Parts: sequence; structure tokens; C-alpha cells
Amino acid sequence: MKKITALVLALLMALSLCACGSSASSQAADTVSAAYNGYAAESAMDVYYEEGAGFASMAPAEMDARKADNGSDVPEENPEKIIYSADATVETTAFDESIAALQELIASNGGFIESSSVNGSNYYDSARGRVSRRSATYTLRIPSDKFSALMTSLSTLGNVPYTYTYTENVTTQYYDVQARLTAYQAQETRLLEMMELAETVEDIITIEDKLTDVRYRIDSLQSSLNNWDRRVDYSTLNLTVQEVQVYTPETVTKVSYGQRLWNAFTGALKGTGEFFKDLLVFLVSALPTLVILAVLFFVFRPLIRKLHAKGKARRAARREAKAAKTPKE
Repeated sequence: MKKITALVLALLMALSLCACGSSASSQAADTVSAAYNGYAAESAMDVYYEEGAGFASMAPAEMDARKADNGSDVPEENPEKIIYSADATVETTAFDESIAALQELIASNGGFIESSSVNGSNYYDSARGRVSRRSATYTLRIPSDKFSALMTSLSTLGNVPYTYTYTENVTTQYYDVQARLTAYQAQETRLLEMMELAETVEDIITIEDKLTDVRYRIDSLQSSLNNWDRRVDYSTLNLTVQEVQVYTPETVTKVSYGQRLWNAFTGALKGTGEFFKDLLVFLVSALPTLVILAVLFFVFRPLIRKLHAKGKARRAARREAKAAKTPKE
């Protein structure tokens, strides 16, 4: 009752000030704000905010007790918020079978494909007998409680030469934002209570302005929490599946200098052979075009010679005319 009485008295003071003229309207708005701040400060569950420290929806004594117990602002009963992510590469000699097995693996673990891209062989390479290796890249979202099991199951798809797992602990940021959200929600409730008691247009406009700002902040903070919840609940796996002829060896043996020379020599011979094979394929594929160009050359060759002869004769005639005009010494 004391709080309501104080609030009513503050509003009555604002109404009396409104009768003084246009300058008093601004003072009424300030009075409403002061009344709101005073009302908020008297609450048993006051809301405190410090720039850079965030909000906490508890009294200072209770906040200090929590910090003494936990060593941080994170409530003891709330779990940690950790985001798990990973990058991995799978090599396979049976591309289609591995992709099908991957689809089953994702479904059995309750995950889904966020994005995917598959690169396959094209007609140009296939027509010329070139072997083009297919590959696929995926961004997968897997429930966090099944993320470790799925990472272990990647070996069933083929050889796994590369994996990298990383974590991001957002516990402190999460509960800081959550506390700020609680504070703004408490402010919203108090503003709505004041709105019901407001009697002048100036008071209503002032409260609506504050309410709009508070609701904007509530939406922004809630969006951040929702985004963190999605990332915490569903881990992210960036997976690349590559088609290969031979798996990458798990262990690399030391090669002697002579073996290195022999490998370089045989590699050069193999590269030279592949070059001439590709050159022969290119010549065969270009043969129809070369035949057409040769036919056109022989068809237009007489005309080209005739035009060349006429040009040569005209140049000779110009030289003779020029020599005739030149005075002899």
C-alpha cells in the first residue's frame, strides 16, 4: 500500500504541474520517470544494472552470496552452455555407397543437413576417358548428446585422414544476457502497471517511449539466447567426402635417397606418357576442325594468290610512277 500511495502522490504532483503551462509538461514527464525509478528501487527484488557488468535480478546481498558460492555470476543450478563443432574429411573408394551410408547415419542420430554441395564428373572428362574424382561437402547439425557417437562412426564411411574438434564455452555470456533479459522483463511489467495508473497524455507518452525501448531490448536479448540454444543443442560438423583410388596411408615410412630418385624418375615417365596420351586425344578430337580448315585453305588458295598478285602489281606500278616523277640529275 505504501508503494501505491507513493505512486499516486507522484502522479498527483505531475497533474498539478501540468496546469502550469507547456513548460510544466516536461516537468511532469520527469516526475513520472522519477516516480517509476523510486517505485522500482523499493521493490524487494530490485534490478541493478552497471555498464559493462550486466544486469542481475537479485538484491546486492544475494548476488554477493551467489558469487561467494560459485566464484562467478553463473547460478549453480544452471548447466554450462558449450557449443561443439568439428571439421572432418572422409576418403572413400565407393562414393555412392558412402553417401548413402552417411544419409542413414545422420537420420539415425536425429540430425539434419544444413547445407550440401556435390562435385561430380562432367561429360567433357568422361568422353575423353579422364578419371575425375567426385567430392561432397556437408554442413551437418547433430544433437549434442549424439555428436561424439557420430564422430566415432565416421570411420564406417571410409578412411578418415583428418578430424578437428573445437568447443566454445558461452556459459558466462549466456547467463549474463539471461539476467539482463529478466531485468528488462521486470521493467516492462512495472511500466505496464504505471500505464494503468497514468491519467495525462504526457504521462502516457513518456511511459510508452520507455516501454518501446525496453521491448526492443527484450527482443534483441531473446534472439541472442535462442541462437545460443540452437547452437548448444545441435552441434555443427563440416564434413568433406572425397572419392579416391587409394587411401592415404596411416603411417609414412622413411624413404631412402635412391628410392626418392627412382620415384622421381618413374613419376616423370608416367607424367610424360600421360601428356602424350592427352595430346593424342586432343588431336583426334580436333581432327574434324582441322580437316574443314584444310579444305577451306585449298578452296580459297587461288583467290588468295590472285589478290596477292594484284596487290604486288599495284605496288610496283606506284613505285614506277614515283620514279618517273623524280627529276634526273
